[in-house]
Amino acid sequence: MRIPRTAIAVAIVALCIALRPTIVGAHEVGAKGWSFDPAVGFLAAIGFSATLCGAFGLATVVRFGRTHDVGRDHHPSTGAWVTVLVAVLGALALLSAVGQRGYLLTIGAGLTGGAIAWIVRTRGVSPHEGCADAALGAILTHRAIEGAVVASIYAASAALGALGLGLLTLHAIAETVAVGGLYAPVSKSWAIGSVVALQLAFVAGALLGEHVADLLSSAIVTALLAGVGGALLVAGTIEFRGAVRNPHPRPRGA
Repeated sequence: MRIPRTAIAVAIVALCIALRPTIVGAHEVGAKGWSFDPAVGFLAAIGFSATLCGAFGLATVVRFGRTHDVGRDHHPSTGAWVTVLVAVLGALALLSAVGQRGYLLTIGAGLTGGAIAWIVRTRGVSPHEGCADAALGAILTHRAIEGAVVASIYAASAALGALGLGLLTLHAIAETVAVGGLYAPVSKSWAIGSVVALQLAFVAGALLGEHVADLLSSAIVTALLAGVGGALLVAGTIEFRGAVRNPHPRPRGA
């Protein structure tokens, strides 16, 4: 799916507008001298970010719903670009984990996540089988952690939290599009459910940010991030190889 540049520009502008009250609130005083409630700004920004990510994910679902005839006996896979996106997201997560706590923890957790994706690769409802489920589970975990991290940053500095959320939203759009693309061949209900679940995980992580942050040490966060990266990298690589070797997969049971 190719997203028009105009749509991207509008999304970025809309995000900036939505985050503006939060940034103003960080300075404690608006143009007329009244204070902005930080909690309201945080909730508005979190809600808008989740809505924007969901909109891009649903657009992916609609796109594949129009171009693929998905029936009970025919399960086409999505384009190879979706599998590449999954693998790239995994690589980025691994690189981020390395930068936080070093190589040993990242390698161990990354191998564990990759092993899980490999073990479940042949089980699942999607034509991408267990790889789609592994990607969904990994990104669900990632989104919840992202929500908690943003909440903790926002608690320390509303300005930094707003900036972090803006950058995070662009990354989260890619994650949502990837999951929507993996589940679109199953049915619209599966795809929509997966897209919505990601946003709910993010919002839940953000709302429980203080409590979650107390339970998650930097080592645990790094291990989870590396595990997510390993699972996504393996799942994306497996599916990309399958898409290249068999661009028009046969129906299951054929």
